[in-house]
This record gives sequence, structure tokens and C-alpha cells, in this order.
Amino acid sequence: MRSSRFASSCALAVLFAVGVAPTAFADTTGTPTPSPSVTATETTPTSSPTPSVSATPSATTPSEATPAVSPTPTATPTTVAPTPTPTPTTPAAADFIRQHWQEMGGENGVLGAATSGLVPLRDGAFIQFYRGGQIYWTAQYGAHASRGGIHGAYGSYKWENGTLGFPTSDEVNRTIAGVPGAVQTYENGQISWSSRGGAHPIWGKILERYQSAEAEGRSLGWPLNDEMKDAANGGAYQHFTGGSIYFHPSTGAHRVTGGIRNMWEAQGWERGQMGYPTGEETATANGGVYQTFQGGTAYWSPRTGSYYVHGAMLGAYGRAGYEWGRFGYPASNETPSANGGVFQIFQGGTAYWHPGSDSYFVHDAIMGTYRYYNWERGELGYPLSDETGTAGGGVYQRFQGGTAYWSPRTGSHAVTGELLGEYGNHGYEHGHLGYPTSEPYWDGNRHKQNFEHGVLEKAHDFNVAWAGQPNNYFCGPTSGWMVLNAIGAHRSAQGVPLSINALASRDYMNTVGYGYTSFHDRRFEYGMNKWLGYDAYTTIHTPTVDQVREAVKNSFRKGIPTVVDAQERRGGPHYNGHPNSTFSHIMVVTSYDPNTDSMRIADPGVHYLWGGQEQFWYHLPSFTQRFLQTEVERDGREHIGIYTAVAS
Repeated sequence: MRSSRFASSCALAVLFAVGVAPTAFADTTGTPTPSPSVTATETTPTSSPTPSVSATPSATTPSEATPAVSPTPTATPTTVAPTPTPTPTTPAAADFIRQHWQEMGGENGVLGAATSGLVPLRDGAFIQFYRGGQIYWTAQYGAHASRGGIHGAYGSYKWENGTLGFPTSDEVNRTIAGVPGAVQTYENGQISWSSRGGAHPIWGKILERYQSAEAEGRSLGWPLNDEMKDAANGGAYQHFTGGSIYFHPSTGAHRVTGGIRNMWEAQGWERGQMGYPTGEETATANGGVYQTFQGGTAYWSPRTGSYYVHGAMLGAYGRAGYEWGRFGYPASNETPSANGGVFQIFQGGTAYWHPGSDSYFVHDAIMGTYRYYNWERGELGYPLSDETGTAGGGVYQRFQGGTAYWSPRTGSHAVTGELLGEYGNHGYEHGHLGYPTSEPYWDGNRHKQNFEHGVLEKAHDFNVAWAGQPNNYFCGPTSGWMVLNAIGAHRSAQGVPLSINALASRDYMNTVGYGYTSFHDRRFEYGMNKWLGYDAYTTIHTPTVDQVREAVKNSFRKGIPTVVDAQERRGGPHYNGHPNSTFSHIMVVTSYDPNTDSMRIADPGVHYLWGGQEQFWYHLPSFTQRFLQTEVERDGREHIGIYTAVAS
């Protein structure tokens, strides 16, 4: 049982170690003594496992508090030399060991008969072996037995020469939360054995936190595994029947239990987004609790369960008073959404974040309007401000695609796109129009919205100045010039003056290099977005009729015209006086008539390439089906579609 360890301590002891049986005998008190063969019921992997523990809500703590049974260890376990004292003679040490053996029942006790004589150890200590275990004696701690399952765990850590050092007590039977077990203390820690988890040592900062939790009446129960190292992050952790303790040099040791622990596990423990705990679970509003982590704060309440808040969301939550404020507890974790943004639901509203912006809450009446516009995926996009008080007891909130207003007289409505600009020309809610009383709507080809004291309307039309392409392949740069000139982008974001040749250059549409504006490389989209300095355009290949119609309508709301890349086929239909050939051509949609479902198109090829009108009308569904959905496969690449304003 001890032959390999004993040989390293004293060669003479080999003579006495032969034939030692690895069997523990019954305790004289009648309480079963754990066997050396007992092992933990749970195998703990390198990364944090889920122990076989019943999860309890974070607000619930064990009712049993048991005083600590061992001295507080040092932060880093080391073998501590005993205080220098006169070393007794061998016969004196033998007397102490014999006396302790007799107190334990002698040959009829749990240790049984001796199998060796007295054996010297380091630092003036002695040991004697018995059929059921062994007894250590040190001048500092006296005589103490080592046996059973605790004895086996002690041996796995190199006995007295390992992390734990010499025993400072005998095994003491305990029952925690209805589970029987035993504890033995050592110079640098303790070993706990239970019928639930087997025998496991506890030491260092984890032991300190474990003992303080017991003193607080918040016992973690019995250990389920040995301390595990987190080599990647320099920390350590240990699981118990009532929770876990995690330690990191930069954060200290902290217990994690109940619902918060379960949620943290689902997020990947300490290797997930939340990292290590930095504080203890703390009671807060309405029977809930919170706990801080490196990556954010976890919350639990009886009504919502456990969720965590981090980053910009946590900043917005803090501005609103955290769980004590109007939004209460989180009711979800962060959820990815449109265009790289996220949202998180709280009891009193929803917080939204988008790259390049802060996080803001949407709530109450304005939330209803936001729902009408399909949340962040719709025309309004993401919020750009908190709700702000304004004239007559009303409020407003800015979004990417417009502004939502509420007043006690009118309720909540949004003003978007081109109409918002017109509303601003009239002083917004402070002007003579007052608050909006409807959402925007279409009347013929005019975009309208009702207000307290009037109606705003704007023709569904872009004021596009036609331009003709200078050669047979500059339709893309010429169409781009018409768009940018119409919206006033006379210089690029890089400071380049607007011209057809500048747009055709390698820096933008690269038309010179390819001979045309490549559709499959999305050169028009790339060139326009680079010129404007933001993502204004996106590309849709072979769009449906509904996609084209919505793109054209959205273009007027966003203030950026839709551009079509159409293909005509020899022997097929042609428009605006085009020749009977197969070719692709880029043009600008400048107006839309909902009464006839027709769009007006500016054609840059007129005069230089063929006859026809500079701007012509065409039925939108027919144009889409004939020229935007069917293409000639020449090189296996797409050649037709639309470039449309990004929806939000």
C-alpha cells in the first residue's frame, strides 16, 4: 500500500510495509469509515464540467452552517516546516503514537495490528503503519491517524511531502445538507470525504472562500472534484454539491451558485464571454440577486430567471438605474440581429445596439410604433437616442430611418425619410404643424403624412439631371454621376471632385480596367459606397417584382435612387429605341407612379449609342420580368439585377 512512497522516505521501512492491506476497518463509533478504494463519483474534465448537483435559484442558500474545521491556509500551498521545538526521543514519540492507537481501540479498533515499527520522517516527525492505516506524530501537531478514503486521497498528493503537509487532526465525521461524510485537516488544507462525491482535498484561496461561506451560513456542501487548473487563463476552480468556487489571481476566489451558475455554464464557464467572477452574489431589488464577472453582470429574479448584461448594454442599463430603474431585470441575453446589431429584452423595454452607435432603450408607446415598422429590421432601423421630453408633455426618439413622436393628444407616430426633412423645415413638433397624427402614406405618386395642424406631402420623384455616357461602356459611371449629382455628393469621402472619369477609375468602379462596370464583382455598389463613405447601396441579383417595387419605394424614403442593371437579348424585347442586340446596360430609376405601378428611368445611352428619350416610363413588373430576371449565360456569372439603398 505504501511501499513506493515509503521507500523514498526511509529504506528501512520497506521491511515493515510488506503485506499492508489497502482495507479500512469500521469506526468504533459505528459510523462507516470510507475505504481507500473510494473515488469521486464525478470525473472532472480539464474544462469546467457540470457536476451532478441540483441547481437552485441564485437567491436560495443552504440552511446549514458548519464551522470550519481547519486553520486558514496560505494563498499558495507549500510545505511548511514546523516551529523548531526540542525533538523528543524515539521512545517518547512511540509513546504518543501508542497512546493514540489505544484510544482508537488498539488491535480491535479501526487501525488494527501494527505492521511496522516506528519510522522517522522529515523534520523530526515519525510514522507507524497498521493494517487499517497509519499514525503520524509531529512535535507541533501531535499524533493523528490517516486511513480510509481520505488516506487514499492524501497519498495521491505525495503524503506529508506534498501540498498538504502533515495532518493536524484526525478524521472527523460530519453531515452537511443531509449528506454524511468526514473531514481531516492538514498543514496546508483539508480533505473532505462524502458518500456523494468521494474524497477530495481543498486548499489555498478556494479553501479560504469555502470556509468563509460556511461561516456566513452559505455552505457549498461537499467537494465533487479536486481543484482543477485553468492553464489558459491562470485560474483554478472546484465544484461542490451546492455550487462552485472559481479563483483567478486578478479577481480572487468567489462562489457561484444556483440560477446564475447554470446560466454561466451555458455561456461557457470562465472561458466564455463572462470570464471569471469578480464579486459575490448580492441581494437586490424585488427578491433578486446580481453577481459581477469580468465580462459583465449576471442577474437573477424570481420572475425572470438568470441573464447577464455587458458592454454597451450595461452602460445603457446603468444610465437607467440598473434593476432598480424603470426597465427592471433582464428577461433575455443579448440576441444578434440585423446588420451586425444586437438587442436585449428587459422587463420594462428593449435595449438595442448597433456598430458605431451607443445602446438605447425603446419602451412604452414608442415601442408600439417601432413594432409597426418591424423593429430594427424595418424602415426605422436602430435607435440613435434615448426617449427625450419635448413640447406639450410629449417625447421623441431618433432612429436611423426617422424619428418617433408621442404626445398625450396624438399618441405615437413616426416621421421618416423625405417627409422628416420637410417636417424639419416647418420646425418639427415646435412648429405650426404640431405632432404627427398618422403614419406616412401614399396618395397617387405623392408621399403624405397628417399632422395636428396640416398635411405634409412630397412628390415621389428625384430631381435627377440626365447625363449621357461618353463611350459605349461608361453607363455605370454615368449613372453613378447622375445619382451623386442629384443628392449633392459633389466630392468623394476622399476629397475627389465628382466626374464620370473619377467614378470610372480603378479606385471606384474600375471600369477602365475591366471595360465595363462588372456586376458579379459588385463594382457599382463598391464604387458608390466608397465615394459616399458609408454603406448606402446593396446589390440584389435577379430580383423579384416585389423586391424591385420595395427597393424603388425605399429609395425615396432613404433619399438615394435605385439603379438597374438590365440585359436585353437579340430577338427579344427592347425598350427606349434600343437596337436588336444582346447587351447589359445600367440606368437610374428617377420616379415611381403607384397608380400605374410604373417607374421612370434615366437612360445614359441616349444620343451617343441610340435614339430614344433621356427619361422614359415603363411598367415595373414587365420591366423586371423581361430585363432583370432572365439573362444570357455567357461566362457563368450573373449580369443583371439592381443596386438599391440599404433598408436600415
